[in-house]
Amino acid sequence: MGSVDKASPMKAMFCRWLAKETRGFVGGAVGGLIGGLLAFLSINYFSRLGTVSGTDAVSIANTYIVYTTFVIAAVALLLTVAGLIFTQHFAIEKEAHMEHAFSAVLTLVQSDDGKAQKMIQHIMDNPAVIDYLSEALSQKIDQELASRRANADATSRDAAQQVKDIDLLSSDLSTNKHGPKDAPK
Repeated sequence: MGSVDKASPMKAMFCRWLAKETRGFVGGAVGGLIGGLLAFLSINYFSRLGTVSGTDAVSIANTYIVYTTFVIAAVALLLTVAGLIFTQHFAIEKEAHMEHAFSAVLTLVQSDDGKAQKMIQHIMDNPAVIDYLSEALSQKIDQELASRRANADATSRDAAQQVKDIDLLSSDLSTNKHGPKDAPK
């Protein structure tokens, strides 16, 4: 069991290495090296050695210049493709990294009061945040005052209704007390 546990991180690393972009990049590089080696061997095997004259030296120099230009262009193309692959990879992973970093900050702020206070102090240095908080608190206070005012108005109406009911009951009691004498005792 111990050897399986040690092999799984290696297997995971090997699988990451064999990712789609990596396989294409490595396959292209290996194919280019093998093709270059085969071309070099075939040129050296089938070509005849000869002496170079003066005009041939200029032609060889021109060929060398053209060849190096193609090599430089190929390297530039290779670096451009690699840059595009890395850019695409980082763009895809950026959101995941940002989400992970933000959740780590929230966890840290929840567990450490000193860091939470320091973070709030830095946030409060931003005037836009202060304006937002002022507006949000004003709206919340206005909402709470309106709610309490509505509750107070309802309580006031209920109290007024209770006063009317008590006055009516009191007048009914006083009418019955001085009223008909036929009522059973």
